[in-house]
Amino acid sequence: MKDRSVRVDLALFDGDELMTRSSFRVSVAELASYSPLFKVTHKLGQEAADVVLSEFPTHVDLKTIVLKMPIHESSDWESIDMGRYSLAFWCRLDA
Repeated sequence: MKDRSVRVDLALFDGDELMTRSSFRVSVAELASYSPLFKVTHKLGQEAADVVLSEFPTHVDLKTIVLKMPIHESSDWESIDMGRYSLAFWCRLDA
């Protein structure tokens, strides 16, 4: 697992409007990065990538989003409905 990583592309939508899109590589070391609308903290576990989105600006009605993404290769965009917002993501395995 030491040499593995997962590349994650994220897109946050307000209805049909794309608010932001970012990508990051998840590895065994916990790292944090910033997109224009939130902080992303991520770490690769044994069976899942732990991803936390936080520090949204006040005009975005979201607090903290905690994701346990199974380690996998997406065949297409996957999405999570969060009421007014939706979070789309695409995972790619790196050896």
